[in-house]
Amino acid sequence: MNDERPPSRRVTAEIVVPVRTLLVIGGFAALVALAIALRGALLSIVVASVLSLGLDPLVEALVCRGWPRGRAAVCVFAALFGAIALVVIVIVNPLWSELRSFADHLPDYWNQLADNATLKPLLSRASEHAVDTDLSTLAKEVPGAAGTLLGVAGSAFSSLLSVLTLTFVSLFLLIERARITHWLFGFTRPQTEARWRPVLDQSISAVAAALIGNVVISIVAGAVAGLAAFAFGLPFPLVLAVITGLLDLIPQLGATLAAVILVLAGLTVSIPAAIAMLVIEIVYQQVENNVLYPLVFRRTVSLSGLTTVLAVMIGVSVLGVVGAIVAVPLAAVLKVAVTEAARPRRERMQQLRETNVEPGG
Repeated sequence: MNDERPPSRRVTAEIVVPVRTLLVIGGFAALVALAIALRGALLSIVVASVLSLGLDPLVEALVCRGWPRGRAAVCVFAALFGAIALVVIVIVNPLWSELRSFADHLPDYWNQLADNATLKPLLSRASEHAVDTDLSTLAKEVPGAAGTLLGVAGSAFSSLLSVLTLTFVSLFLLIERARITHWLFGFTRPQTEARWRPVLDQSISAVAAALIGNVVISIVAGAVAGLAAFAFGLPFPLVLAVITGLLDLIPQLGATLAAVILVLAGLTVSIPAAIAMLVIEIVYQQVENNVLYPLVFRRTVSLSGLTTVLAVMIGVSVLGVVGAIVAVPLAAVLKVAVTEAARPRRERMQQLRETNVEPGG
């Protein structure tokens, strides 16, 4: 008996990829490569966009009064830079004098901390003579180092906010914001525009409130710290006020760092002064979190503490301190957009839950 089996056939599957799909993939890959190559410019555009959106409500208020949008944008920008220049002129000279004096008195402050009855056991292992020598050397070098640090900080500030490119990009975005919005919505259906235009307006309000409100709250925090430091005789209250105001610009994290610095400065005077500064900072933080923030951000979308901290961490890793400041406005915009995008599905799911609920259950 012949056991003849038919020869096996090898089945091969052919995957046919349309040319259009290949072109789309190639175009997407090219866009990603271009974005990576231009990431510096794109980050600058993001910062400029946040700044222009933050100033947009002020421009809109002037436009509603009959001003041309271009003139209103230029006036708002001129007022902003004029205010910054005025603050620099008023603060820099006394601040620099206090920094130099602080550097000269560093060894004395260390001795006061070392002689403190509470801190002495913690510092007993440190060689006071070595620390004295190091601080004396540091005191001689701090003015030059401070000058270098201020120069670097000025360069960083200029590269982000004062460089002509970034300034003009922000200004042009502010002038053209309404025209760009109309142009983009021109590609959508009327129903889509009716749904998303209020979301855009809400996002602009969130960015403006987050930026302007953050600056206002930081000014209040710096004023409270400076007045308290002056009242309790802490050294260099102006320096402490500026440090507190700048740190308070960083949401959630900056206020804690500022409180630690103020308490340490209080220890150079006395333990009661340090305790008083700690109490003042704790009370102020409660007022800031429960009164000032709701008052300033009452028209915006609130963010949870976890969302704020995560946004700040991502912002710091991408853009440093500036990233920490713009991260919260961007997170607020993202929350507004995601909430609106998910609203139809959430409504459908809610209807299903209500339909599946049994009577009496």
